[in-house]
Amino acid sequence: MTFLCAPRASRALPILALLALLAPVPGSAATVADDLAAGDAAYARGALAEAHTHLLTALAAEPGRFGTLWRLARVESELGEDQKGEAQRRLVSDAVTRARGAVKAAPDSSAGHAWLAIALGRQALKEGPRARLALSREIKSEADRAVELDPSNARAWHVLGAWNRKIAGLSAIERMAANAVLGGVPRGASMDNAVRNFEKAIELEPHYVNHHLELGRTFREMKRWGEARRELEKAAALPPTSNPRDPVYQQEARELLAKLPKG
Repeated sequence: MTFLCAPRASRALPILALLALLAPVPGSAATVADDLAAGDAAYARGALAEAHTHLLTALAAEPGRFGTLWRLARVESELGEDQKGEAQRRLVSDAVTRARGAVKAAPDSSAGHAWLAIALGRQALKEGPRARLALSREIKSEADRAVELDPSNARAWHVLGAWNRKIAGLSAIERMAANAVLGGVPRGASMDNAVRNFEKAIELEPHYVNHHLELGRTFREMKRWGEARRELEKAAALPPTSNPRDPVYQQEARELLAKLPKG
């Protein structure tokens, strides 16, 4: 019986060898694509840590790949929002490094410039006034470049809205620091520009919760109470499916709504 089975087993060997040749090789383009797809799926579910693991695997296999680098910048900058201390500093710093790598890998892609602007903006939030102001010029430059390359990049318009609001709302002390660090406050910033930028982002991504939250926040700072209420209510009511951090954004919207003047 063993003798009779031997020819059948020997015939199976070439088939197994062929299947082995066709299987994705660890570190190959196919497995990197699989890791990117798995990272995207995890990100869409809000599983940022899982997405991060898949993307780090893809990065190890192919370190300079643009698609991996901008995705890592996105995930690490968002993961950093929920961390504190050294863990937060490291994640945000890594996000900036990945985004710089993405820009280097594909300098004419809007996505790399947009995620560099976003990562730098989140880094700036963790710094003191002088460091924030020093970063502000690069943030604006990267967001402008992203919009220049792709006017439909809603996240870049969002960054420009946040930049305009922050610079226009600088205190007297911060303006003095800007004179010392930058030779003056960057020109052209205004709250009206911030409104237009956020409105453009909403036009492009009407269901993105954070666009409505930040436009509502801007109207609140301008004391345009009715418009602030409208946008914050939209932010709170939208399905929490536009970003893994939507539940956090919607809680912020509800808290700001509670603080608006009655009537």
